[in-house]
Amino acid sequence: MGDISNLRRYPPTSNRSLRAVSAADELLLGWAADHVAPGQRVVVAHDRFGALAIGLGRPVTFVAAFHSQEEALRRNGGSAENTTVGPLATLEAVDRALLRVPKSLELFEVYLSQIAAAAGPDTIVAAGFFTRHFTPRLLEIAGRYAAGVEQGRAQKKARLLVLSGFRPVARTQVQCHVLEFAGRGYRQYPGVFSAGRIDLATRFLLEQWETVPELSTLAPGTITDFACGNGIIGAELLLRYPEAKLIATDDSALAVASAQLNLPADRTEVYYDHTLDRVERGSQDLVVTNPPFHFGYETNIEVSLALFRQARGLLRTGAYLVVVANAHLNYATHLRRLFGEVGEVAATDRYVIYRCANG
Repeated sequence: MGDISNLRRYPPTSNRSLRAVSAADELLLGWAADHVAPGQRVVVAHDRFGALAIGLGRPVTFVAAFHSQEEALRRNGGSAENTTVGPLATLEAVDRALLRVPKSLELFEVYLSQIAAAAGPDTIVAAGFFTRHFTPRLLEIAGRYAAGVEQGRAQKKARLLVLSGFRPVARTQVQCHVLEFAGRGYRQYPGVFSAGRIDLATRFLLEQWETVPELSTLAPGTITDFACGNGIIGAELLLRYPEAKLIATDDSALAVASAQLNLPADRTEVYYDHTLDRVERGSQDLVVTNPPFHFGYETNIEVSLALFRQARGLLRTGAYLVVVANAHLNYATHLRRLFGEVGEVAATDRYVIYRCANG
């Protein structure tokens, strides 16, 4: 087995209580020590910081739904012999799979369907989770793909589901939801944040853009939407500003795939990235975001704050960063440390929109 004693979280956090290796990771690696044999083809899915891929000490197929997962594995010294694929990729034959159960059960099912399509009669999957996150839907979804679904005993508040007897599944394309906004349909893959509806904060932002002078009077030629999700904010702004060009980025592979379906290719660049490194500094008239603050079951605004710092460097003179967020996060305190001008241009008891400019 590989050494994970020095594994580090990425992106890093100032919260020392948040570990890079969880009890669920340890449980999965303990299971693997007894059930993964030399020469077997192993898939590791939703391994946030590389504990499973590195801890196994052997080449694996690493299924990453997030760019930051790939970067965490690289920074923690993951083997160059690993094969990294996304959640929509077609897998080759799978003998064993280790899966950290994500918060999104839609994403859990995407992983299972991907593995099941490559499973043989002896394939076994171990899925690790914390007991406090258990829901009967977990068993329901697992039972759609495997005849054998066994739940192990809790250890350090973590458990395993062990799936065997996979039913034959055709290699079919994952189907999108269609979400409606303003009479237009937006396609979205399962596992993208907000699931089967338009996020309410995003809806609030787009509705206010029509009436709030600080937003409706803007006339950007270049726009960046980071944490773009299915691309709806960028798509709606491109309709409003027919001469504008858009850059859209997201950490989620499924979000990026969704945005590529919804955004006009001739006016948009879509990047799979957890940073804004690909956007030219001083090139943007408008940066807009509904930033993430949930990472799995964690509430953590540190990644958003890092993106705000990067966004400041992208703005031309006279350009703006527009942020819509949950009011309780109090982003204004942090934004005022970065920007000379921070105005609250619209708010409800749940959501707030900030318009920020460099000083």
